[in-house]
Amino acid sequence: MEFEPFQYMRYAKRLEYADGIFMAGSGMNKPRRDKLEFKESDFSLDSLCSNYGDPRNIAWLAEKYGTTGDHVVMTAGSSEANFLVYCAALSAGDKVIIETPGYPQFTSLASMIGAEVVRLPRRFENGFEPDIEEFKKLLDEQVRLVVLTNLHNPSMARMPRELMQEIVNLCAENGTIVLVDEVYIDHLKPGDGDENAFALGDNVVVTSSLTKVYGLSGLRFGWAVGPTKLLNTMLDLIDIVDPELPTITQNLANRALQNLGRLRPLARRLHEQNWPIVKEWADAREDVEYFHPPGGITVWLRIKDINETGNLTTIARNDYGVLVVPGEYFQSPGWLRIGYKIEPTAVREGLARLGKAIDDYQSHH
Repeated sequence: MEFEPFQYMRYAKRLEYADGIFMAGSGMNKPRRDKLEFKESDFSLDSLCSNYGDPRNIAWLAEKYGTTGDHVVMTAGSSEANFLVYCAALSAGDKVIIETPGYPQFTSLASMIGAEVVRLPRRFENGFEPDIEEFKKLLDEQVRLVVLTNLHNPSMARMPRELMQEIVNLCAENGTIVLVDEVYIDHLKPGDGDENAFALGDNVVVTSSLTKVYGLSGLRFGWAVGPTKLLNTMLDLIDIVDPELPTITQNLANRALQNLGRLRPLARRLHEQNWPIVKEWADAREDVEYFHPPGGITVWLRIKDINETGNLTTIARNDYGVLVVPGEYFQSPGWLRIGYKIEPTAVREGLARLGKAIDDYQSHH
């Protein structure tokens, strides 16, 4: 099989264990165990878990999205959910509209299936909102899937609900499925980001997990909420690639779902604590432009007069001991994604080192 490798994921996995100040992550660190109230029985191989997931978790998610359990599919993380949606919605030769800058998994998945990628720009000057007139020109009868992220990865921009509704309506008229990856949306203030895209139309499938906001990546607990016809095809695929979800994961996830109210404020607090530090640093540099995110623990910024950032991040890592993500992985040479999930003192030190790396790079180019 020929496909486009997911190079960013390989880079991120290796970087996480490298020496230096780690500012390349986009997900929360693991929470303390006492925040989750795990019990000894949660680690048993006995549970209510059916072959397709714990009914308690399915019921919890159905209530969250205002629907019924037949609209919910449990998956091993949102990455698997996205994979299953692609396989269920696309065939070779179909078109899929994908954001740019955008998360590279979506392009790799298209290449596996043999689908044609159509790029939907999300531009800095527009606050990373897609232009609806531009979208209309891209949408044709060959487009079987449109992929959106909300919050947008990598900028963390929030898409206005009215704009997303218009996109969903246009796709419904075209017979097109809309995949909305909402894995970051709970980074918004509680009560502010509680709406989800599932309610916007019968052609919408939402994917998410407990990874980015809640720090539970090790559970590999994800889901998709969408139209039953699409989800039934996804279940057919699950029978082939993932016959039974891990019992302990389902038990621990159920405990986590009951305690999300304790976990969500941790991410919001980290954003509100560290964002002012990042903003102060960026504002002090004449060569930096940035997008002010409404939430999250990353910033997406551009270094003026630098047309590539791969070599810059290598200098930052090797010579200054700070680890960040080059924009090339998000189709954006000259940009950086910087994470700030670490302690404030480490954020300040990491940014100071990055500033020196930028100065060093510019002095030699």
